[in-house]
Amino acid sequence: MKKSVLLLGTVLTSLLLFSFSGKVECPNNLDSDCLTNTSYDPHNPFMEGLLMDEEVRNLSIEDINLIEDEEEIVLNFDPTLYLPLDFNAYMGMGLDLDTIVVEDLEEDIVLGFDPAQYLPIGFNAYEGMELDLNDIVVEEIEEEIDLGFEVMNYLPKGFNAYAK
Repeated sequence: MKKSVLLLGTVLTSLLLFSFSGKVECPNNLDSDCLTNTSYDPHNPFMEGLLMDEEVRNLSIEDINLIEDEEEIVLNFDPTLYLPLDFNAYMGMGLDLDTIVVEDLEEDIVLGFDPAQYLPIGFNAYEGMELDLNDIVVEEIEEEIDLGFEVMNYLPKGFNAYAK
């Protein structure tokens, strides 16, 4: 009796599951046509995120409005009256490489043993590392620049850029 009830319950459950036919509007959930034509489903927590993602993918540069906010500072007085003559706010702001002090901090590395015991006698790690500037080959490749018009038509006759 128990086996027949179990068998009958299994058959009814399988018939119920097989008879269910849901209407599938979008077989592929990531299809763009499907996302834009589908109304918002409150039971699908991912639909809103998918719609926003689709909007971002279709965003073009023309749709972006660039707003440059340049605030003008209003002091309510003329600051030139309070500054010295020939005042230049940018004076002294040039970079002088001679004034920069570079300090090399050498850190002592403690290995915990004497590495000279493991190296051959007379070992020099810097042997053969001399730099000869004559061995360096510098190749300059000049590219021809096409401006899209003839430059000589706009320069005076006899123009020489290298003349003093």
